[in-house]
Parts: sequence; C-alpha cells; structure tokens
Amino acid sequence: MIIDHTNERVLDVLDSREKARVIEWLRAGREGGLLGSLEEVTIDMWESYAGAVTEVFGAGVRVTIDRFHVMKNFQDGLTEARREIQRSLPKAAAKALKGTRWLWLTNPENLTPEQQAELATLKERFPALGRLSDHREALRQIFEDTTIRTSEEGRSQLMAWCDRGQELGLAALEKFNGTLERWRNEIANYFVSRSSNGRTEGINRGIRTILWRSCGMTAFRYFRLRVLHGFG
Repeated sequence: MIIDHTNERVLDVLDSREKARVIEWLRAGREGGLLGSLEEVTIDMWESYAGAVTEVFGAGVRVTIDRFHVMKNFQDGLTEARREIQRSLPKAAAKALKGTRWLWLTNPENLTPEQQAELATLKERFPALGRLSDHREALRQIFEDTTIRTSEEGRSQLMAWCDRGQELGLAALEKFNGTLERWRNEIANYFVSRSSNGRTEGINRGIRTILWRSCGMTAFRYFRLRVLHGFG
C-alpha cells in the first residue's frame, strides 16, 4: 500500500511487495508527474522498498524509517533480553517477575503512581533488568529530543546509544544493534522532518475492516478498488 501523507490518502495498492513491482510503479509515477515533487519516502525495514526508491530517484529523495518501527523492533528485542535475564535467575526470583511485562514495556508517564512505585522496586531488586529498562528509555528520549535536527546528529546519538548497550552484555540485544547499524542512515533521517508512518497503520486497520465486512476477497482487483474507494 502506498500512502500520500501530504494529502492523507491511499495512492495505490500493489499486488506484490517485490522490488521489481515497486520500481515499476515508482517509475510510472515519476514519469507521469504524480511523484514529480517527491522529497521523502517513509518505509518499514524492508530492503526492497529502500532499494526501489534509491534505484528510481537516486539520492534526491530521502528514505526514512520512522521511529515507531524502530521502537517496535526494539521492544521485541527487549522482551527477549528480559527473558534472557529471567532465565539466569533462581526460580523464586523469576517467579516474582511473572505478570510484570506490562510495567517494563510501558512508557513511564503512562503508568499510574502505584505502577511507577512497583517498577522502581523491581528495578532495585533486579538491577540488570533495571539497566535494560533505562536503556530502552534512553532510546526513546533520543527520538523525543527536538533539539536533534539533522540526520548526522541523530546518527551520532544512536550509535553512541548502541555502544552503551554493549556494556549490558545481553545476546538478545545484539540482533537489534545489528539492525540499527544496518539501517542507521534511514533511521537517522527521521530527525530531519520527523515523518511518521502512523497514518499508514491507521489505514491498515480500516482496510482490515473492509476484509471483515466482506468476509474476505478472492480477487485482488476488487480488494484494490474497495480500498481506493474508501481511502483514495
């Protein structure tokens, strides 16, 4: 699905996410004038999307991975890292952590005072988990820092954060650190205009409603027309 964030609409729904298909659509849009003033493309971490944009537009169009995809990816790593720590604890201690996942994954300002106090107690009792939680919050604060206005500064902050994370010595974080390193330029581009794919996620929910109401669709062309009618 290709979204025009400026005008808040679906431009098209493609029958494949393969690189060749995306390139075909982008070239047609460039040559037809639809994408003549394109400055930035926001994507998730799918190599074909980034490669297609670069092949069609070169360095003239900024490719950005928005912060929410980065944080979602890190949350998955965080959960595995938390489990890694829990597996190293005695049974009684590990049992005490049962049912606390929500506390570790929720932004502090969204916790009640009682939940914040409970989390503080857990962090004191389990310092390794506490350091991991603080590491997560440090990443979020980088994205929240509006004084970071260039991709170069953002990239520097993210790489420094990665280096600090190495000190935690958690194998589960290595995969995320590798992802961050591989996509560092596209992630750092977020700080230029702070573009987000949030609207795309909202439209995706609307599209799922179309599928529910129709009890599924066997013909892609009908599905595409319904989406363009509702969101184009």
